[in-house]
Amino acid sequence: MSFKTKVFIVIDFIIICCFVFVYGPWDYAKNFWICTAMETGSHRYLANMFYSQKVIDDVMSQNYLEEINEDTDTSSITVGQIETVGDYVDGYDKEILEHEEGQDFKYITFKYGDFDVHLIAIYDPTKVNAAYNNPLYKGRILSDISKEVNAQCAINGGGYSWSNSKPAGLVVHDGKVVYASSSGYNEAAALTWDGKLIYGSFRPADIESKNIKEALTFWPALIVNGKAVSMKGNGGSGQNPRTVIAQRKDGVILFLVVNGYGSRLSYRGRGGVYYSDLITILQRYKAYTAINMDGGSSSTMVINHKLVNDPCEPQREGQDFIRSAWYLAPKAEGNE
Repeated sequence: MSFKTKVFIVIDFIIICCFVFVYGPWDYAKNFWICTAMETGSHRYLANMFYSQKVIDDVMSQNYLEEINEDTDTSSITVGQIETVGDYVDGYDKEILEHEEGQDFKYITFKYGDFDVHLIAIYDPTKVNAAYNNPLYKGRILSDISKEVNAQCAINGGGYSWSNSKPAGLVVHDGKVVYASSSGYNEAAALTWDGKLIYGSFRPADIESKNIKEALTFWPALIVNGKAVSMKGNGGSGQNPRTVIAQRKDGVILFLVVNGYGSRLSYRGRGGVYYSDLITILQRYKAYTAINMDGGSSSTMVINHKLVNDPCEPQREGQDFIRSAWYLAPKAEGNE
C-alpha cells in the first residue's frame, strides 16, 4: 500500500469519526457540542456549522434549568459568628473553617475530574466588594484590576455586551449604581450592607430599599436558600470553565473558579464542568446561596495580584479582558 493511499485512508477515517461524533447515533455528542457552543458569546457559529437552527432549538428546549423563584432568606445567614475552630461537620467543613487567627481568607485547590478547582474562603463578607473598569466599555485583565483596588484576592465578575462592550445589567458599588443597562429589572448577584449574598431581579431604583451595597449581573442562581436548581438534560450550559460567588449560612463567602484545558488546547473544546458539577462542589462546601458568574475565557482568579488559575484565553498572561470583578478589600492597617 502506497504512502498516499495510507494518508487518504487516515483522512477518510477522521472524517467518518467526525461525522459519527456530530450526527449520532448518540445524542450526547450533539447535546455537548450545541450547548457548549451556544453558551459562549463569540463561538455560537460552531453550533450552526453542523446543525440547522431547528435542531439547535430542539436541543436547547431539552436542556435547561428550572430556576428557583424564591427570595433569599437572609435571616438564615449569620455574619460574624463563625463556628468555634474544631467544630466541623466533615472534612470539607474543616477545610473552610480551619485557619490561622486573623487570617482574612484561605486558598484551597483540588482536582475535580480532569480539571483544577480553585476555592477561596473569605471570613468577613462585609469586606467583599465589586470592582469595575473606567471607562466601562474598556476591558482589563483581572490582575490589573486587582492592583488598582489593592485586593487581597479577586475573581472575575459580571458579563458584558458583545454589541457595545459595556457591562451587562447592573454594576453597583458602595450603594451607588455605577451602570445600568436599563431602568428595568436586571438579574444580579448582590451583597447587602450587612454582608449577605442575595440573588434576584433588581431595578436601579431598588438598590437602596433592598439594602444593596455591591452588585454585578450574571446568572443563573445555582443554589437558593440551600436548595439546588433542578435541571433538564445538562442544564443547557454545556461544559465550560466556571466562576461562582457563593455564601455559607455562617456568612463565609466562597470564590470558586474551575479551570478548563486552559493553555493546553484540546480537540475536546475548552473543557471545564457542567452546572451539575458546580452544584456538587458547592454543596460539599455547604453553600447556602450560589450564583454563576461569567465563565469561559473570563474565568480568572488572582491572589496578591498574581494569576493562580489557567484561563483558556490567549491574551495578556492568558487572561481575558473583563469589565468587572469581585474582590476582598485590602487588609486593615495594623492587622498585617
